[in-house]
Amino acid sequence: MQSKDEIVTAVDRLSSELIATSRFLHLHPELAYEERESVQHLTSLLGAHGFEVIEGVGGLSTAFVASAGVDHPSATIAFLAEYDALPSLGHACGHNLIATSSIGAALALQPSLSALGGRVLVIGCPAEEKGGGKITLVKAGLFANVNAALLVHPSNRTEIFKNALAMRALRVEFFGKASHAAAAPHLGINALDAVVLSFTNLNALRQQLREDVRIHGIITDGGLAPNIIPDYAAARFCIRALDLEYLHDLQRRVVACFEAAAQATGATVAIHEEGEEYHPMQCNQALGTLFRVNLEALGERVEQTPEDQDLGSTDVGNVSQVVPTLQPTIALTDRLNVVCHSTAFAEAAGGPSGDRAMLLAAKALAMTAVDLFTDPAALRQVQEEFRLA
Repeated sequence: MQSKDEIVTAVDRLSSELIATSRFLHLHPELAYEERESVQHLTSLLGAHGFEVIEGVGGLSTAFVASAGVDHPSATIAFLAEYDALPSLGHACGHNLIATSSIGAALALQPSLSALGGRVLVIGCPAEEKGGGKITLVKAGLFANVNAALLVHPSNRTEIFKNALAMRALRVEFFGKASHAAAAPHLGINALDAVVLSFTNLNALRQQLREDVRIHGIITDGGLAPNIIPDYAAARFCIRALDLEYLHDLQRRVVACFEAAAQATGATVAIHEEGEEYHPMQCNQALGTLFRVNLEALGERVEQTPEDQDLGSTDVGNVSQVVPTLQPTIALTDRLNVVCHSTAFAEAAGGPSGDRAMLLAAKALAMTAVDLFTDPAALRQVQEEFRLA
């Protein structure tokens, strides 16, 4: 049976291959549900190391499951690989590092799974940034026999526990009537005015909302020419809150803002839900404690800020509702102004600091899996906490 020291050595032996994989993903960013080149590269790597790979799982062409280990394991651990990128920014959320660290942990464990009595899955998860690929995989039952799901997200802090906001994406369309903007504006109905008024209504609504709520949007269509009253305009919004009940009430109030804008301008409105509803994160303290001990043993200092501070949303939250899940963060940089979804963060994710964080994450993930395979009491504690949550 491999010791944790041997696991660390195994990751070090794989480091050149893992860094090359991370850099490849970084140089070839692909958007949600279009990650074909990324999937081909990752599944080829896993297959070359003896993993059984199934592509197109859950009805998603860019999802996959790679498996290795015994048939009747003491535990089945899923490492989640994300690999979609952001429009224009590329891997400014560091998904190249998430994918590679999860795969690195699995590869390091693979030679000793028989001795450990365990089974490892690498679940390739498309479309975290837009669409919620993991939600589709949850609904397809891919986590039904998983004892714990693990991944590490790059950040500007190293933290073990972080909540996530529930989120719903909305697309709103307004339909008006075109007319000459100078000669006959009174004959038109301005759809763009309805979009602008929607933003104004939402700004007023914010005064009566909880501090955890976030509403943000962009105009995706504002008309064709300044001398034509726009007969069509559209916008996209994300709305977020810490819990689903409040999110659902928030959605009702946001929709009312859109409907009021249509009524005020004479436009008609169509409101569409986009993608899946992202759920909040269910943090597992027992699982996080195991990971923290391993991370600190590797020399990393943990800085735990309040769990509800500086939050985004992730479809990992939906996974955490069906299986014990952990998504800690590891710092790429000590510059707190370098944040996800920025050019500076994308540069860090493709450089030496990204390589360091990825290898560190792979080691701590693999060490935590060893704990779950070899310590039945620790596994029971993780599962009992999840059951009682």
